[in-house]
Order: sequence, then structure tokens, then C-alpha cells
Amino acid sequence: MLQGRVSTIFFSVGITIMIGWLFYVGKDIILPIVTAIILLQILYAASAAVARIPGLGRSPMWVRATLALFGVVLLLFAMTRMLVASLQTLVPSLPTYQTNLENLFAAWFPAPQETAALDTDVGDMMASPGLMFDRGSDAVVKAVSEFATKLLTEVDIAALAQSVLSSLTSFGGFVFITILYASFMLSEITGFPAKVQRAFGSASESKDTMNMIARINHDIGSYLATKTLINIMLGVICWVIMVALGIEYAALWAIIIGLLNYIPYIGSIVGVAFPALFAVAQFGTLTVPLIATGLMTGAQVIIGNIVEPRMLSKSVNLSPMVVLVALSVWSTLWGIPGAILAVPFTTILMIILAGRKGTKPIAALLSSDGKV
Repeated sequence: MLQGRVSTIFFSVGITIMIGWLFYVGKDIILPIVTAIILLQILYAASAAVARIPGLGRSPMWVRATLALFGVVLLLFAMTRMLVASLQTLVPSLPTYQTNLENLFAAWFPAPQETAALDTDVGDMMASPGLMFDRGSDAVVKAVSEFATKLLTEVDIAALAQSVLSSLTSFGGFVFITILYASFMLSEITGFPAKVQRAFGSASESKDTMNMIARINHDIGSYLATKTLINIMLGVICWVIMVALGIEYAALWAIIIGLLNYIPYIGSIVGVAFPALFAVAQFGTLTVPLIATGLMTGAQVIIGNIVEPRMLSKSVNLSPMVVLVALSVWSTLWGIPGAILAVPFTTILMIILAGRKGTKPIAALLSSDGKV
């Protein structure tokens, strides 16, 4: 009995490692397909909103999902156009922002003047703690000043922005392939139940499989649709704050904040850091950046702790510790896309495990309340 359990655990760990390696190596092939599946679930959740349009309430599901797909494509196209236009306008202004940063660092860490105190005897410093502290402070200030000067003179911010612009072009290709996959999947939806029936043969097994797929579509679609609405609300609030404070390219930073808020826990912090650091470069002072950081962080806290729990409710029943581990694993495998998709992936895994009697205890351990 014990030997059988050890063998099962050993083979399970081996298969898990092999699957992880496959996901890592085949990222360029697997990621668009998986993203297309997630997009399809969002479309089915969005089709409920399309059904409220007069004349479309009794239309087939695939028709409403297709209309939702067109809406997503138009939204992505408009957002990409705005991002590219903002970056193209931002690049020529970067030398000015770099100069502001250099002046700010120069004011914070002025280079210490060489004086005769540098030749002070070690014994005198040991006898005078105040003199030792002054010498140590001068050494720290000099080191920081040299580091900041070297960083600002060697890092080419304009080249970095051009690299980001090129990455957006690659992202556009990824989006095109994903939408293409989602379109073909959408065209095969009507015949999918019959395929499942033929694949499993047994009516009970095919019914259980379809119920599991329906639950995945409902839970993931509801989570992502609601999370998207929450991120739009957060982006709009942050956009209003930045416009009121005079921070340039507020729409660009608002989109980045909204996108990064898909990443649990750390996404909101990183999202606020981008416009805050840019405000330092724009104004050359800390007043406006600190005010912007405080207001946007307050908006994050209110939405994250009051609005989001009420809107998401129990759509994703995952333990916070499991979410954190999933975030680490998927971000290691697929970077930022993996971090964004960590919660949907783990939720799908939990639902699949809950659908089988032998793996249901594992699903209960992954959940936040044990009810799967």
C-alpha cells in the first residue's frame, strides 16, 4: 500500500515537471492557444451583455459571442493605436526628462569637495565619533552620487523607449494570432457537444465533462469580465487623478495600471510606480509624484478591498497562498502573460480536479473554503 502511494507521488511529480518543461519550451506555440481559450470564455460572458441589446436576446450564442469578439477587436485596436501614438510622442521628450532627473540627483547628492579632512589620521577618527560619522557620510554620498551619474549617463532612455515600441509591434502579432485562433474555435462551438459525446461514448461521462466545461466557462468568464470592468474603473480614476495633477501621457499610464491590475497583489503596486517615477522625471521634484502616488494608492486600496471583493464575490474560490504560488510559477514560465493568467489557469485546474473523485481532495486544498 505504502509503496503504491510513493510510486503514485513519484510519477505525479515527474509528470508535473515534464508538463512544466513543455510549457516553458513551447511558450511561443502554447501561449496564443491558451490565451484564445481564455478569450473565448470572456466572449461567452460578454455575450450575456450583448443579449440585452434589443433584437439580439433570442439570437444564437455563437452570434452574440461573435459580436462580442468584434467589440474586443475594436477595443484592442483603439488601445494599441493610442499606446503607439503616446510612445511616439514621448520619445522626443525623453532627453528633457533625463535632464530633469540628472538635476534632481545632483541636488540630492552633491559631489563632496575634496578637503584636507581626507588626510585625517585614523587614530584621530577613532578618538572622535563625530569625525568618523562625517567621513562615513561623505563616502556614502560620494558613492551614491557617482552611481546616479553613471546610471543616468550610460542608460539610453530613448533607446529603451524604442525597444518598448518594437515590443508593442510583436505584441500586435501575438494578438492577431490569438484572435485568429479564437475565431476558429468559435466556429466549431456548435458541434463540440457532439464531439464530446462521441469521444466518451458514455452518456454520463460526456454529461459530466460538459458540466465541467460549462462551470469553467462560467467561473473564468465571470471572473475575467468582472475583473476587466474593475480595471477599467481603476484606470479611469487614476487617469482623472493624473490629468488633475498635470501628469503627461495620463491615458498611457492609466492603460498600464489597468493591465497590470490583472496580476494579483504586486500588479497594482507596479502599475502605480510607473507614472510616479515618470512624474519625478517630468517635474524634477517630489511634491507632485508623492501626491499622485498617495491618491492612486488610495484608489487601489478602496477598489481592491471594498469594490473588488463585492463584485467578484465567489467567482474564484482560491486560497491566497495558492494564488501567490501560482503567480510565482506561471510568471517564471511565461513572464508577464503567465502572471496575468495565473488565476484563470489555477481555477481551471481546481475545477478539473474537483470533477474527479480521486483528485477532489486536492481541489479542496487549493480552494479558500474547501467547498468545491
